[in-house]
Amino acid sequence: MSKVYVDAQAYRAIEKGAMIVFKKGVIRTEGEIKPGDIVEVYSRGGKFLGKGFVNPNSNIMVRLITKDRDVEINKELFKERIRKANEYRKKVLGYDKAYRMVYGEADYLPGLIVDRFNDIASLQISSAGMERFKLDVAEAILEVEPEIETVFEKNTGRSRRREGLPEIERVLLGKEKYRTIIEEGKAKFIVDMRGQKTGFFLDQRENRIALEKYIKGGEKVLDVFTYTGGFAIHAAVAGAEKVIAVDKSPSAIEQAKENAKLNGVEDKMEFIVGSAFGVMEKLQKKGEKFDIVVLDPPAFVQHEKDLKRGLRAYFNVNYQGLKLVKDGGILVTASCSQHVDMQMFKDMIIAAAAKAGKFLKLIEPYRTQAPDHPILMASKDTEYLKCLFLYVEEMK
Repeated sequence: MSKVYVDAQAYRAIEKGAMIVFKKGVIRTEGEIKPGDIVEVYSRGGKFLGKGFVNPNSNIMVRLITKDRDVEINKELFKERIRKANEYRKKVLGYDKAYRMVYGEADYLPGLIVDRFNDIASLQISSAGMERFKLDVAEAILEVEPEIETVFEKNTGRSRRREGLPEIERVLLGKEKYRTIIEEGKAKFIVDMRGQKTGFFLDQRENRIALEKYIKGGEKVLDVFTYTGGFAIHAAVAGAEKVIAVDKSPSAIEQAKENAKLNGVEDKMEFIVGSAFGVMEKLQKKGEKFDIVVLDPPAFVQHEKDLKRGLRAYFNVNYQGLKLVKDGGILVTASCSQHVDMQMFKDMIIAAAAKAGKFLKLIEPYRTQAPDHPILMASKDTEYLKCLFLYVEEMK
């Protein structure tokens, strides 16, 4: 078996529990190494650290699967890991029908994400090695959770392209099924496998439900980057009088309209297809003010080199959003950029508030992704979502 030797920093990270090795941490290799091969990983001094999938063409060069030399990487191992991950969600967290079943390295399966929506599992693979085992993984999912009847392969996006993998969307195993309806708090949502990501953004679940308690009845709410209506539907169902939902994707807005009808709140809602900045500027010119403004943009920072530009984009979005919150209103703002940590995010929103002439009070604990997207304490890469609930007052 080929070998990869890592530097002291990567060695310490692995010893603490990290499951990935970046290319910059590799000092040398032995033997032929092709994308998707299984390799053994060693410290500079020759200490065995683990084995996993390698891709010399990727920034993440090795994804460790096991730290035990004697463990075989095969379907039985994947099945046991998936079983434990599923059991954790159901028994410890209490999730039942709609949840992230496997979250990559946080479940010791780096390069694999599985979302469950009732009897459909959405499979997303971002590793050349895991790609070789995807049929084994799909079979293991059906064996672990008998209520699941369809495994949909949602293998698209930047992570696939970075690994040199083809983009594929199809039913991989089981019944030909694409849509289902899930329940979340007081709301219901249509999940379509042919939408973005794995079909639905489960990571904001607890944050969307938390919004409901701030709706006392009669509020006017703006939800920017609404996608299929997540925060907007929760606000309307909880009793908001008027909700404006904005997204640049016409297909996402069409599904948001379906979700509004499903929940019986279409009369309360107005949908706008357009860019966030353009729509918010028009609302400001009209003198609009909202009791609650929600900002849940896509990741503006995909790579560390984009940090400065991405933080500027977050600043601009939040500055515009703050100008639309009435005195005594609430801003809910989020970032799903892994490279933007909570302190950076706080500093950005403080600066945006100062420019907008607003004081901010934190009214919820610092919120992050739903617990079915577990944060592995030894791996910063598993923590990405930040969400702040802020009480907004005018500086006078």
